[in-house]
Amino acid sequence: MQEQDVIQVSQLRGEPAVTVLISTHRTFPDNKRDSINLKNLVTAAEKQLYELYDKRAVWPILEKIKELETGIDHRYNLDSLVLYASENFGRVYNLPVSTTDRIIIGKRFEIRPLLKALQEVTHYYAISVSRQKIRLLEADNETLIQEIQNNDFPFENTIYYTTDPMKLKHDAVVDDLIKEFFNVADKRFKKYYNENPLPVVLMGDTKMLSFYQEQMDIKGIVIGTVNGSFDDTPDHEIPRQISPVLKQMKEKKAEEVQQTIADAQSQQRLLVDLSDIYRSSVDGSADTLFVESTYFQPGTIHDGTISLHPDDTGNKDLSYDVLLPIIENILSKSGKVVFVDEGALNEFKGIALVTRF
Repeated sequence: MQEQDVIQVSQLRGEPAVTVLISTHRTFPDNKRDSINLKNLVTAAEKQLYELYDKRAVWPILEKIKELETGIDHRYNLDSLVLYASENFGRVYNLPVSTTDRIIIGKRFEIRPLLKALQEVTHYYAISVSRQKIRLLEADNETLIQEIQNNDFPFENTIYYTTDPMKLKHDAVVDDLIKEFFNVADKRFKKYYNENPLPVVLMGDTKMLSFYQEQMDIKGIVIGTVNGSFDDTPDHEIPRQISPVLKQMKEKKAEEVQQTIADAQSQQRLLVDLSDIYRSSVDGSADTLFVESTYFQPGTIHDGTISLHPDDTGNKDLSYDVLLPIIENILSKSGKVVFVDEGALNEFKGIALVTRF
C-alpha cells in the first residue's frame, strides 16, 4: 500500500459507501475465528443498509462486499482488515495495525486506518553481515515477511579469505578480502533495493558493520544497527532483535513532532482552531496536520466555518466527522497528515496544523 492508495480512497464519493473494519489474528488457530467474525459484520452491515436505503441501491453493494469477503485468505491475516465497497469501488486492505470492529456507512470511506498503517509500520530490509555469511531479510516492524533464499542470498564466503600464514599476519590483507566480499554482496543487494527501495537495518559486530557501510553504493539508507552475531539466528527472531532500533526511531519521531510544532508556534505558523485549520486545508496553505490517533470530532461545515456537535450516541457517524474533509483537502494538495499517540497534543485539544507560510 502506498500513499497514493490513501489519496485515491479519500477522494471517492458515493452513497452508500461502506467501510467494514475488523480486528484479525496472524496465527492459527485464532485466525480461524476471523472469517466467522467477518461474516457476522457483513450480516450486520447488510441489515443496516436495508434499514437506510432502497433495496435496489443495496444489492450491488452487497454483491461487492460478499465478493471481497470470498476472496480473503485468512491464513495470511495481519492485525486488521478493511473492506471498502460502493457502487463503483471495492477493495480489501490487510493491515499490520490494530483496530476495533466497526461498520461505517455514509457518503465517504473511513481512511484513517490506511494512514495509520502507512505511518506506524516500518517496512525494512535487515542485512546480517559477518566474515562468513551475508543474509538478507525483509520485515514489517517485528513481523518477518521473508528471508531471501536463492542464488544471491544467503551469500557464503567461499573465496574471499586466505589460509596463507604469512598473509594472515597482515591485518590489511585480511581486511581487504572481507571488504571485497562485502562489496560483491552489496552489488547483489542493490538489485533488490532498486526493485523495492526500503530502509536498511544492519546487523553484525562493530568492525564488520563499519566495513560493510564503507562498501555500500547507496548511502543514507541505513536507519539503525544491531551489534552481535546473527549467522545462525532463526529468521523469525531477527525482527525481534531489531525491535529496540524501531522503538528508538519512534521516540525520535515523537520528539521531532514536538519540535516541529514548537518551531511553527514561535514562527506564528501554527493553527489549532478547527475552522482555521479547515480554511487552510481548502486554500492550500496547510503543510502538516498533526492529530491524535483517537481524535474524533462530529460537526458540520458551512461557508468555511465548523459547528461542533456533541457525540451523544457514540457511534462516530462519519457523515459528520469534520476531520475527514480536512484530511482529504490536505492530501489532495500535497500536504501531510501525521497521527500521534493519544495525549501527545493535549495542549492543543488533540489537533494542530503547521502552515506553509
